[in-house]
Formats: sequence, C-alpha cells, structure tokens
Amino acid sequence: MRLVIAIGFILVINGTSIAQRHKNKEPFPTDIVIGRDSFIDIGPPFNYYDLTFLHSEGEKTDVERISLTPPADTCYPRAEIAIAHVSLNESLSSVLQGTNPCTVPEKALKAELKRRNKGLVFSGMNVSIQVECKGGVRVIRADILDRDIFDAHPNTPQYTAWSRTLFDKLDHATGDHPWDKPIFPVTESAPAVRPTSQSVALQAIADGKFDGIFSNSPDRPSALYRMAQNVPRKPFIELTSSEPIRPTESVVPVYPPIARAARVQGTVEFHLTIGSDGSTNDIAIDTGPRMLWQAVSDAIAKWKFSTDDSGKIIHGSIRFGLNCAEESKK
Repeated sequence: MRLVIAIGFILVINGTSIAQRHKNKEPFPTDIVIGRDSFIDIGPPFNYYDLTFLHSEGEKTDVERISLTPPADTCYPRAEIAIAHVSLNESLSSVLQGTNPCTVPEKALKAELKRRNKGLVFSGMNVSIQVECKGGVRVIRADILDRDIFDAHPNTPQYTAWSRTLFDKLDHATGDHPWDKPIFPVTESAPAVRPTSQSVALQAIADGKFDGIFSNSPDRPSALYRMAQNVPRKPFIELTSSEPIRPTESVVPVYPPIARAARVQGTVEFHLTIGSDGSTNDIAIDTGPRMLWQAVSDAIAKWKFSTDDSGKIIHGSIRFGLNCAEESKK
C-alpha cells in the first residue's frame, strides 16, 4: 500500500513538473525586427543602416529589408533608401537556425559584448534583434567584429556566429550587401525606390519607431528618412567663354567620376584652330585641373564652327563645379 502511494506521489510530482515546464516554454515568435549598423573605416559614409522585418506564416517567411545610406558629405546631401522584399519557403524557426531569440541567455550576450574592449575594431556590425516574448519586448544586442567577418575566426562566440550566419542568409536572399555600395555616387541614377513608398515598415521608420534600436549609432533612421527627401545637388559644367566666336554646335564635357569623387572642380582654359570644314584642330589645354583635361579635349573635339571662320584661333574656358552645400554659403 505504501509503495502504491509513493508511486502515485512521484507521478503527481513529475506530472506537475512537466506541465510547469510546458507552461513556461517560450513559444517561437512569428515576427522579429533586426536592426544593423554596418560600420567601416573607409568612407564617407562610414555607416550603412538596414532594418529587416521577418514575418512567418507556417512554412513561409516574408522578409522586408529597408536600407538607409547616409549622405557621403555636403556635396551629396541626400540619404538613399532602398527596399527589398522576398518570400522564403521556410519557417521562421528554420531561418533562425532553430534558435529562439526569446530564450537566448542574457548573461551569454553580455559576455560576448565584452569582446569589443579587447583589441582595435576598425569595422563590423552592431546588431539589435527586437522580438515580442512572453515577458514583453526584448532587444538582443550582438557585435559582429571585423575579425568575425574577414577571417574564419575559430573563437567567434556562439550567438555572434549565429548572427553572422543569419545575416549571410538574409543578405543573399535580399541581394543587399552594405559594403558593396560605392563610397561616392558617381551617376545620376535615381534611388532604388522612392522614399514616399507606402510601405508600413517605412512609415514606422519615418515616425521614429525604430530609432531606439540604433541608440548607440551616429545616425537615426527617422533622420535619414527625412534627409532622403532632399533635392539632390547636381554638379554643373558651363562654357564660360569662347572668343572671338562661339561654336554653332557644341558638346558638354562629361564630369569624370574619379574627379567628382576626388572633389576636383575649377576652370579649364584651352585654345583651338577652326578647320576648313568647321571642325576643331590643334586643340591644346592651357590651364586648369589636370583630371579635367581629357574630358574637355574629348568634348571640344566634337564642336563645329561656321566654315566662314576657318583658320581662326579660339580661346575658351569651361567651368566645372560640384555644387556643394559649403559653396552655396559663400
């Protein structure tokens, strides 16, 4: 009889324990937001930001990536916004490699963050994962350092390595690789999407709802959103003189991309002789920034003058300007 009672007592205790563990088990989330500040010591810009929104429905996960790139400097004062949206044929649990963000130990995360204080860090990724857990909203912080990215580092901690692998997957899926962007914009192409897109996530960014994720970064997503509304400044090229006559047909030089990136501007002076057919002969550059010489020569070689002016020598000048913000203040 005592044995039966004892066995019954044990079963009750075990059953209660199992039920309690089941009750306390953290369910896998269906929505998470991941903020990333990718920083590098080559720029400007030195920081590239993105927010990735993951929403799971069964065996499918929708991924929306919104990237925000700060302006390079006052010559390019417009931030850029790009949006990528893909659907993955796998559950969020699979995307996250079976790791539930709600169950990641805080103690382990704090220990991993201390690595940043050991040795110099020139580039890396500041990661924040925002997730709704049973106890409320939780933000998981991780630092992916340059030694984790550019070297196969055997000592990369567990959750840092997990974050790095996750980003490799999401970057590949969205086609968005922050450090592959050019340091300086060298074309007049429009941004990938207009910042006025009706994306719910983008509107939340504009309203500052995710600024707190980047509290330790130099920029805030809402501020970058506003900067994306700026009218882009465009470099200008103008024919400032052509004496004693101007061409009947002229071609404007192309501003060399390398000259724009190097912030080269100024006036190029030249002279040429009008040929018997009105074409330009004996082109020579007299003064001006050397990085602009070839562009001027290539352009004026296509100019045409009246055949009545054959043999005349033309002295001219062409001005290149970057139209930077500091210039407008002078």
